[in-house]
Amino acid sequence: MPKNEELLIGWATRDITPDRPVNLCGQFHMRISKGVQDPVTMTALSITSGQEALVWVSCDLVFIPGEVLSQCRENLRRRLPAFPVDKLIMSATHTHTAPDAAGFWHPPPPAGVMTTAEYREFLSDRIVDAVVESWNSRKPGMISWGYGHAVVGHNRRAVYFDDLSKRPGFVDQPGTKTEKNARMYGNTNDPQFSGLEGYVEHGVNLLFTFDQEKRLTGAVFNLPCPSQETEGMEVISADFWHEVRTELRKRHGEKLFLLPQCAPSGDLSPHLMYNKAAEQRMLKLKNRTSRQEIANRMATAFDEVLQWAKNDIQEQVALKHTVRPVKLPRRLISEKEFRYAQAGLAELEKIPPSPEADASVALRHDSALFARKFRCKRILARYEEQKKSPTLPVELHVVRLGDVAFATNPFELFLDYGLRITARSPAVQTFLAQLAAGGWGGYLATRKAEEGESYSACLYCNEVGSEGGQQLVEETVKTMNELWAADAKTT
Repeated sequence: MPKNEELLIGWATRDITPDRPVNLCGQFHMRISKGVQDPVTMTALSITSGQEALVWVSCDLVFIPGEVLSQCRENLRRRLPAFPVDKLIMSATHTHTAPDAAGFWHPPPPAGVMTTAEYREFLSDRIVDAVVESWNSRKPGMISWGYGHAVVGHNRRAVYFDDLSKRPGFVDQPGTKTEKNARMYGNTNDPQFSGLEGYVEHGVNLLFTFDQEKRLTGAVFNLPCPSQETEGMEVISADFWHEVRTELRKRHGEKLFLLPQCAPSGDLSPHLMYNKAAEQRMLKLKNRTSRQEIANRMATAFDEVLQWAKNDIQEQVALKHTVRPVKLPRRLISEKEFRYAQAGLAELEKIPPSPEADASVALRHDSALFARKFRCKRILARYEEQKKSPTLPVELHVVRLGDVAFATNPFELFLDYGLRITARSPAVQTFLAQLAAGGWGGYLATRKAEEGESYSACLYCNEVGSEGGQQLVEETVKTMNELWAADAKTT
């Protein structure tokens, strides 16, 4: 191991809730926010050791567009000239009740609603302020880490014995999905139900930070589940992460910083696929909401891990941070798929705007139609793009912090890929974070899921296919091994 240097640790957080109505991201139709149930926030963590730096920003958003990452890095070049801006990592919790920071999915919002460009400016300013504060507030500190369990995520893809597209009454929905023998959130009370498609992961990784008196200051909470328990609401909310923060600060003090990471879980969600009635009965008996139940499970895991992790607090550990551009093979659009999308778009173009006098009803219809057309047009564009550029560039971060590895990807990455990386990782613990800014490719499904199709695993959803997913695994593991091998050479 190389000579370890003193760790400097800084935290900061900001409220990123707009003070005006905004379009919420996460559904096919537009949802103009009708208030705020709880704030969406962002948290920044800066850790340095010698010349190496790790700066991580986590946001309560569906995902973080590349424009936001670029804008933040450009602003940081001016405000923190000594900060290596390529070492800035940004990831999202994937709450479906947060402002839309992308803007490509829906038409422009109605008058009086904050535009996507306005929100991006608002968001970037607060992210940069928090990064600057976390960087400038770095002080000598210590860390510890541990592994625990919390039941939150469940596989959400039902598989059937038969081909759904061959069933009587099946209606093709251009721009939405194609289906064979799988369906996201499919009915499990079906005579042809075979099972759930993939594995489920209840393991959680936690990294704790302490001051020089060994007082807890913050934590990274790495959970394999997107934050979408109450995803269909029309109010701004951080979903279950709000309850998690509330519960942990009640137990450990209001000044506790918490940085959520969404681990690979593109085929998972907090929603049960069966035993729903039993779960609801227990929630009623406990007098808890589903979000409060999730928070209780996560806080229990947090406390159990902290109890033992405090026995191994370290103030000097190796820190290495590698940033690499990686080109992954695209999920190619076939001639047949091109014609299919072309015909589907033609059918959608025949659908007239909603005749409803109720503006909200009309907006729901017209915006969903806009999204479906967009997805068809994207297939046609990808067909032409792949002729010139058969690969998709993404930014890969791999970090070594003591015996812990961190690695990012920009996808809604199916769990199996995360399992492959973790199983082969040279680290004692491996924190993988999906939905990191630096390339956007939607869902990245497994080969098994591609064969079953449905939403999340069909041509509309996958810019990169399973071949690219395995290449991502290989590149990540290779980079991890290089960091550990480099340290071994200096021992």
